[in-house]
Amino acid sequence: RLGRPVQVLLGHAELQWSAALAGAQESHIEAADEGGAGAIAADKAATRFTAYRLTTLPPAQTPLLPALRLAGVGSPTAEAATAAAVLPPPYRSAALRLASTAPVVSPRPPAAHDPSLPGQVFAQESFIDEAARAAGADPLAYRLQRLEDERGASLLRRLGEQAGPPPASDDALLRGRGYACAHVSEADWENDPQNTVDSTAIDARKDAWAAWMAEVAVDPRSGEVAVSRVLVGSDAGAAQALEHGGMRQAIADTTGRLLSAEAGPAFDDWPATAVPAAPGEIALLNAALLGTEPSADQSLPATSEPRLAGTGATLLPAAAAVANAIHDATGVRLDSPPFTAERIRLALEARNTAAAKAGSKRKLGWLGAAAAAAAATLATALPWRPPIAPVAPPAADLYSAATLARGELVAAAGDCAVCHTTADGAPLAGGLALETPFGIIYTTNITPDPETGIGNWSYAAFERAMRHGIHRDGRHLYPAFPYTAYAKLSDDDMQALYAWLMAQPAVKAKAPETKLAFPYNLRPALAGWKLLYHDPSPFQPDPARSAEWNRGAYLVEGAGHCGACHTPRNALGAEKSGEHRYAGAFAEGWEAPPLNALSHAPVPWTESALYDYLRHGYSPQHGVASGPMAPVVESLAALPDSDIRAIATYLASHAKAAPAPATAGGYASALQQRAQAAAVTLAGPAESLYDGACAACHQENGPELFGVRPELALNSNLHSPHPDNLVQIILRGIQSPAHGDLGYMPGFAASLDDRQIADLSAYLRARFAPDKPAWQGLEETVARLRKGGVH
Repeated sequence: RLGRPVQVLLGHAELQWSAALAGAQESHIEAADEGGAGAIAADKAATRFTAYRLTTLPPAQTPLLPALRLAGVGSPTAEAATAAAVLPPPYRSAALRLASTAPVVSPRPPAAHDPSLPGQVFAQESFIDEAARAAGADPLAYRLQRLEDERGASLLRRLGEQAGPPPASDDALLRGRGYACAHVSEADWENDPQNTVDSTAIDARKDAWAAWMAEVAVDPRSGEVAVSRVLVGSDAGAAQALEHGGMRQAIADTTGRLLSAEAGPAFDDWPATAVPAAPGEIALLNAALLGTEPSADQSLPATSEPRLAGTGATLLPAAAAVANAIHDATGVRLDSPPFTAERIRLALEARNTAAAKAGSKRKLGWLGAAAAAAAATLATALPWRPPIAPVAPPAADLYSAATLARGELVAAAGDCAVCHTTADGAPLAGGLALETPFGIIYTTNITPDPETGIGNWSYAAFERAMRHGIHRDGRHLYPAFPYTAYAKLSDDDMQALYAWLMAQPAVKAKAPETKLAFPYNLRPALAGWKLLYHDPSPFQPDPARSAEWNRGAYLVEGAGHCGACHTPRNALGAEKSGEHRYAGAFAEGWEAPPLNALSHAPVPWTESALYDYLRHGYSPQHGVASGPMAPVVESLAALPDSDIRAIATYLASHAKAAPAPATAGGYASALQQRAQAAAVTLAGPAESLYDGACAACHQENGPELFGVRPELALNSNLHSPHPDNLVQIILRGIQSPAHGDLGYMPGFAASLDDRQIADLSAYLRARFAPDKPAWQGLEETVARLRKGGVH
């Protein structure tokens, strides 16, 4: 068309678009119903549609080359490999019209494996369900009154009988039930591309009926949907039967895909989101076996591809049944899968907003909207906030396996158990004492115990605490709880974390009450603090950065809250910004070293070294994760490698320029040789302490006796301006390493006095960091840290 060669460069997004267009399908149905609601009890002849029209745009079975399509050449439907088939509805109609925009429409009824059928079944069964509700009729009875084929009516009738009474919604969950059916041909001409079989010779016994009943539970606050029960019926002839094992797996896989989004990677994606959300209960009904299931010896081994028992029709009603159940529960009509929590939540919000606007007699102008926005901003600084009423804990079957797995990863990234668990206490039961410059703050019980934990917290109360630092009862929370970071979590991650916490064992344990001295005990004053220092907005990715960098930024700035320890704070306890970001600070009596260009590390950190340290708890050129970092690394072990590398990528972007590997290796060797030369000039009592307490494990070129052997000449603690971390290690050792194979180190608090530890620390500094000034006030530092005092 252009008359000259064209070069089209395709990226990932364009290829995804092309694949989606190749499978796109649109169906439009119009019908007139002469029976209405009163026809349910009337004669069947009066319950037909006076007119029924289905127009469908089937998918292109052989997608046009993406480059040609992007160049504007051709039509996505004109290149269909075979004639398009249109599915006749199984319901009575006085006037039926079927149309397709494809160039050729097959005169034969469609086969079960026709690629256009799932969309057509979804459209027809969603429409019939909507028509029943518009008529004020029961959707199952509405279908039964209009079914042409008695086989299908019998199957659907028996399905309804076995389903029993519909589920009832409660205060926390919306429950609903949906039906759908499909009728397709399984004739011999399916595998006859040359059309050698006469259509009039189709074996009627090989047509297939399938019916589904699906029940769902929906959390209206988060949009989370779970398929709690599925009943599947099939009638494919006297010799056919549903497989016991293979079909159950196919049903579970299908429902899982219906609830899972397949979008491109985002900054808040986790590997666990691919876990299928299988129904809580699956029951099979086979017409030929009078409702009985095959025995165990008839079941077939599971395969990677779903195996259907003699018919490809069995899974066709799945999407419509689930969509109809969601509509029954929520009133929300979804016109295509997947039925994700986000879509349902947004649809519910839109519906509620529309209802609120409809009930209002006037609308705010632009001045009123500005005033409302200002009021919302000031509300975050109110000294008192209203309590949120307690609720009953969510039902155990509400959240899917995928959501719980995702929530577990969010909790691991946030190290929830590290702060909310004491040394001898139950996980997440709180009570850990956090020493701060303002006094001791005790962590709370975050298990789902309704009396001492968060079991009676609604999601709204939980989200308010995480984003705004407000307790369920309206109290302002101290920023020792890092809501300044947790506010950056995405809605999906926040909901998943709430779900996971509510699924943990409830532990009845009342944490000690935090009592700070005046004026820090005035919690209403925190409202002004938040107005100055807290932004509750979720994380926004930087479009100028890579996906890996944004993923790392999301984890570090959000759930990981690394700045809470590694960024210095001002006099009011807020993290400093600008050049002070990640410039190092003190927490719990330990120095959290700088992560930016101010790093004390004698060999600059690289992405590779950061990955090794965070993944394995040890970097040969930096040392072992100890003190508060050991449990952090242990918690991060649950995260996939891709997340650890993303964190390393983001942190490395703040550090000083990393040297080439060869340069770093040469520099490390020079530091070790310098330490050996300094040792010759440092003979004395302190050397004897080193030889007796340290040399066996730390001597240069010595054996690795109890795990890894950190090189002290490369250790950041010895090159820091502050001796705190070194003194802590000498006093307490490493009793709980991040990984067992790193080895343990004994503490010397009971065998060395303050003077001896001070002398040993001074010797280590002079020998392994000879270019650094001597530490001052070592004996006072040892005495303070021995008592557990903070910096």
